[in-house]
Amino acid sequence: MADQGQNAELLWSSEIRLDLLGPVRLGNSAGDDFTPKARKTRALLAILALSKGAVTRSRLTELLWGDRGEEQAKASLRQALYELRELASSGFVVANRESVALGGKKLPSDFSLLQRRLENHDAEGVAAALRDIDYPLLAMLDDITPELDEWLRDERARISATIIGKCIELTGAEIGTGNFEGARQIADQLERLDPLDERVIQFGIRADIAAGDRSAAMRRHRRFKQRLKEQLGFEPSPNTDALLRDVSAPGPATSDRNAPGAGSRAGWPGKRKTIAVIVAVALAIGSVAGYVFLRFLPAAATPTVAVLPFDDLGRKKDDYFASGVSDEILNLLAHQRAMKVLGRVSAEQVAGGRDSLTTARKLGVTYLLDGSLRTADDRVLVIARLTRVSDGAQVWSERYERHIGDIFAVQGDIARSVASRVAESFAPSEEPQGTTPEVYDRYLAARQLIRERREVTLAEAERLLREAIALDPHYAPAFAELAQVIMLRANDPTAYGSLPIAQARAEAEPFALRAHQLDPSLGDAYASLGFLSFSFAPQAEPYFRKAVELSPQRPDFHRWLGETLVNEDRYDDAIAEFKRAVEIDPLWGLSYDHLIGALYLVGRKDEAHRYLNRFLSLSTDQRAKLLLLLTVVKEDNRIADEYRISGQLFNAYPQERQNRLDFATTLAELGEPARALELMKGNSVATAALSSNWPLLVRATDALGSEYWNEARFWNAGRLLIESGHADAIVRRYDRDRNLVVSGRINASAIADPSTIIALREAGRTSDANRLLALMQSRNASLPNRGLLGEEKSLTGLMIAVMTGDRERAVRGLDQLSRRDPLALAYIPATALRYDPCFAPLANDPRFSQIEDRVRIAINGVRQNLGLPPISRRAWISDSKTLLTTN
Repeated sequence: MADQGQNAELLWSSEIRLDLLGPVRLGNSAGDDFTPKARKTRALLAILALSKGAVTRSRLTELLWGDRGEEQAKASLRQALYELRELASSGFVVANRESVALGGKKLPSDFSLLQRRLENHDAEGVAAALRDIDYPLLAMLDDITPELDEWLRDERARISATIIGKCIELTGAEIGTGNFEGARQIADQLERLDPLDERVIQFGIRADIAAGDRSAAMRRHRRFKQRLKEQLGFEPSPNTDALLRDVSAPGPATSDRNAPGAGSRAGWPGKRKTIAVIVAVALAIGSVAGYVFLRFLPAAATPTVAVLPFDDLGRKKDDYFASGVSDEILNLLAHQRAMKVLGRVSAEQVAGGRDSLTTARKLGVTYLLDGSLRTADDRVLVIARLTRVSDGAQVWSERYERHIGDIFAVQGDIARSVASRVAESFAPSEEPQGTTPEVYDRYLAARQLIRERREVTLAEAERLLREAIALDPHYAPAFAELAQVIMLRANDPTAYGSLPIAQARAEAEPFALRAHQLDPSLGDAYASLGFLSFSFAPQAEPYFRKAVELSPQRPDFHRWLGETLVNEDRYDDAIAEFKRAVEIDPLWGLSYDHLIGALYLVGRKDEAHRYLNRFLSLSTDQRAKLLLLLTVVKEDNRIADEYRISGQLFNAYPQERQNRLDFATTLAELGEPARALELMKGNSVATAALSSNWPLLVRATDALGSEYWNEARFWNAGRLLIESGHADAIVRRYDRDRNLVVSGRINASAIADPSTIIALREAGRTSDANRLLALMQSRNASLPNRGLLGEEKSLTGLMIAVMTGDRERAVRGLDQLSRRDPLALAYIPATALRYDPCFAPLANDPRFSQIEDRVRIAINGVRQNLGLPPISRRAWISDSKTLLTTN
């Protein structure tokens, strides 16, 4: 408090007032200034003045001293109250051990004065009070604490909304009584308060026209149109344009059922659905947010909104509840064709960064939508805010407070309360399917766990989803999610669990079919049906394409469709889908991983590196950066870097199955099978391959069922089976799965593999072998001559040359390849080239030993780089029983 000396009593005897509509200031009618010097003390006054009752001391310390320890924060509050001792002694402020409040002696403010004039319909006084407002409201209090900044955003939005709403009511009444000039003055001042609020402009235009000043109405409309175009890239709504053509528009806006701000409930469905609390609130917020974007038709670029994860202020341990709010809002907005929605993963990184606005600008985001959620007893409070990225201005805020038990019945009321602001340019999204709070709570918790992509969390997610389905056997999203979770728990090399993939598919399929049966319009239902293939075979394409059609802004759906197109050799189409996934969610590394891999396939390496550099410069996710770098060094065949990065990932995240697998395969390629085996003990195929246990390899690959054709290549199981004398196992599988190939359940190109062809030849099945060889030749001829596919085409061509009897061509080609890129002939696990049944017939050629040595020397060069001892030729060649390098 400023020092008043001996004249304090005299000064306090004059009328005192607190200014809030501008810089916070405490003074009296005589012009004396008693404003506290400390900004936090001024903020304390503002909080007390704007609160409906007493404010707890804990809430005050949270807002003003949240960055300090509890005892220090309490001491700081006591010091601030000491600065206000004169106010307390005069009866304006009272404090006890639990709370602080304004006292029995009323402390007037400029805001309360304006409200009183509005209640008294004092148009002239209101216009004068509006002229005295200095912007921004509650000025000079920003950047004290993040908690106070949030409070300031909410209160500024609330004060502005209160003033504008009450003034619009008053303006309509003034027009109705013929006081056009008073209405115009108020409209002029409201335009200064919020120059982008279309309701204000509409009332101003009505007042101008009613006063006979059409030129002023046109100028007002022109100003508004210019501001919209410059700041938002929008055009005024048709309703606003129509006012200039409607001379008979002097009536109050409450008669216009389509005008923004109107309270009409006509036209909204009367039937109410019983749905979870967050679905209801998210629908309301999503509708309002959609209105804010779409109340004007876009003039140029389509706006992009990032829905940031909402803060859960009451359930810190169960933050999935708040994240479910933002997810539902994102899903609602994602169906709007007039805007783009940033993907969830990217939105989380924007929120988690030090400077959200800067990151959002880099990503081309136009608006940030964030908020908070607090639950207490049987009530829930959700606050949503919309921030313009270009200047950081908050353009909209709304709060929803409901009884949790009553929220189901009032869901329609919430939607109707915001529908009046939607106008003709916004068509509400279809409501999410409803369910009970218990079901929805489990569904949200499961989705949060699924994102971690770890076996233990996937198992818990499955348990929660099964409980949800038991409680509500008609809730389609839970069925679709459960089908995907079960497939993610499979033991496929690209999945995250240990469930045999055939078993996973058998368990998941009924849930996927049930999801589609319950809700044929659910994108997740179609995605789950496509996901059953997991190898993304061609038969999955129609399902993923339908999922993309129904949910065009789901990046995972575009990515899955792209994977299917890759397996159909439609690489340009696949790249387009991967790029769409990256565009939607530009900070999700998984989409970049697929895009970069596809670009490498077709020889667009420079473009792949541009995307890599883009991600590295934008993302703050260190794990995602390492994973993407690992992909690139693998594609570049930089085994030393692959060893370092995969080892770093494994050491940082040892429980993640994929990290163990990546590090193990790198070790195996370098000729370290024993170290790789330590990491892969739970994988029977890997264990057999890495330990030269050929009977176990037969049993383990038999257990794969029809998935053998997709998984056998990963550890070169087919090659090892033939060289260990178990080619008959491959023939048995071929006979067992022929019908699946004919029906399209298995991609024929997966079976048209050298190991299958050689196994059939050894069994005397020449005609079958030749059919597969012809298919292999046809597919290889269709591959492009560039990129990794070009390299595959060349190497496969050498295999075909051996199988068709052109051994000279094969030896010359291998000789050239071993000189140019010897690591292209390295195997996982490391074995000599002579133990590849396709190249074994060339082993007696004198040049063959030199080819093998070049590969060994190249591997030793990598090992030396890593500080590992070299592998001798004898250890490299091993023997025909062990096959693997015996290092």
